[in-house]
Amino acid sequence: MVQTPETVSPVTPHEPSPQGAKDRRFLVPALAAALVVSLALAGTFVFLWLQAMDTSPDEVGGYLSDQKPDVATVASEVATLLLNYDSTNIDQRRSEIVPLTVGRFRQQYEELLSQGLGAALENTAASSRGEIVQGPDVSFASASEAVAILATNQTTQSNENPAGRTFEYVLRLTLIDTPDGGWKVNLFEVLSTRES
Repeated sequence: MVQTPETVSPVTPHEPSPQGAKDRRFLVPALAAALVVSLALAGTFVFLWLQAMDTSPDEVGGYLSDQKPDVATVASEVATLLLNYDSTNIDQRRSEIVPLTVGRFRQQYEELLSQGLGAALENTAASSRGEIVQGPDVSFASASEAVAILATNQTTQSNENPAGRTFEYVLRLTLIDTPDGGWKVNLFEVLSTRES
């Protein structure tokens, strides 16, 4: 059958259902709320970004300068404790050193003690006396990581060597700023050794 204009049924627009009208009524406020939240987040981001852009090199330098004495104090304390020991105070040294350390250095120190350092020192009546002769010279790798370089002298004695031997060491301590305990030693390295 051929359709003529008279036989073609007219197209009627689709009537929206009552449910669709209800859904659209809630869609508009939801979109408006999402727009407000997006604008608020964008505004916060711009504010924080502008504040970060306002940080000058002098402010960064000032912050790090304020941190230097704390780094130097912890580095000096740990180095002094490590340089001065004897077979009678290993447990005391441990209780003083461990709270000032974290990470790799704490793990290595604890392992050394658990492997019988105290007993070895007792068997040989070993002792050591040392001092910092220069430093610490403090520099920063970042706002939360510092390096301290120290020159030290240490004299060690034992049953086998009662007269003692004296060594000069250059030490490098890497410290990190921990969220709960301030600056702590994470790495301890001997850069050079010389018998004097």
